[in-house]
Amino acid sequence: MWADISAAISSATSANLSAASAGNDLYECYVWALVLEAARRQGATIRLMTRSGVPATSFRFRTAPTSIFSSLHDYCHAELNFPRAPVLEAHVGIYVSGKSRVNHECDVAVLYHDEANTCRANSVHPRSSKILLSVECKYYLSSTLGVDLGRSFLGLIDDIYAEGRFFVSTQNKGSVDKLFSRHRKEYEIGLSPLTPDQEVRLRGSFEKIFRNYQAR
Repeated sequence: MWADISAAISSATSANLSAASAGNDLYECYVWALVLEAARRQGATIRLMTRSGVPATSFRFRTAPTSIFSSLHDYCHAELNFPRAPVLEAHVGIYVSGKSRVNHECDVAVLYHDEANTCRANSVHPRSSKILLSVECKYYLSSTLGVDLGRSFLGLIDDIYAEGRFFVSTQNKGSVDKLFSRHRKEYEIGLSPLTPDQEVRLRGSFEKIFRNYQAR
């Protein structure tokens, strides 16, 4: 996973994570790196930025969910600059405000740059309607994904809009895939760098979102 992450942040000289970091932290960042690669394949120029609005030389990932406006650290994100569409930002581990005004954690989120700036300036959470793409990431090595977890995700995406919402996990056992298939939701169960076919399929799904975004 670290190879994908380090490639995504290659313009930074250092980072607060490494190949020895906790697996769940690396997994979220690995999926974030796949999002960046999908954007790049659709013509985006990627810039690594800090919360304070300057290019990131030392990249700080969130290792616990925080607000996008948190000043605890100078957390970093990626700016996705497409030739003919408004700028986007790709974040790891931020809260978004749902239709019910309940705040939800998004492990990976792509949102409008203007919305992110407004949130940082006014200390508010991004509105879920301004989230183009989000991913729920589950890093399990031995436990089985249960249907309850899947139902929880279905409830989550009902409150933060259903389009462009993904569920990914390292674990490929259990029946949660049947649940998502029945409800026609986007998912990738058993995803890791050791499953290149699944990487390609998920990245392709991300690419379709960015393609359609530019065509609006």
